[in-house]
Amino acid sequence: MNPEHQHAHSPAGVLTPAQREELRTALEAKRERLLHALREHEDSEEERDDDALDREGDAADRAGAAIEDHDRISMADHNLELLEEVDHALGRLDDGTYGLSEASGRPIPFERLRAVPWARYGAEEAERAEHASQDAATR
Repeated sequence: MNPEHQHAHSPAGVLTPAQREELRTALEAKRERLLHALREHEDSEEERDDDALDREGDAADRAGAAIEDHDRISMADHNLELLEEVDHALGRLDDGTYGLSEASGRPIPFERLRAVPWARYGAEEAERAEHASQDAATR
């Protein structure tokens, strides 16, 4: 293990420069993968539109195509939301607030950031927020 990463945070709870650089690199790589996936989705949509004009198919073909379209759109929406989260995290790296919970201001453990570099909250805070969201949805 790299000695610079043996302690998740300095005593003040701040990420080390090496940790920040590792996480920035991970965020930038994720951003590039998401942009690539979104470009591929856009290209496949254009191809699909062209193919749809060429053939009509029966009801089962159209239903299958509609399901595929829905799945592709859902994946693109997910990738777009994740891209926004990654961009938000990169902005926080630039403004010096990265690695601190947006809810409490407490440091987010390096291990969590390494697993989810775009995390806005510590694991417990994220879990509480998820439960609150689920509770609100069932009311």
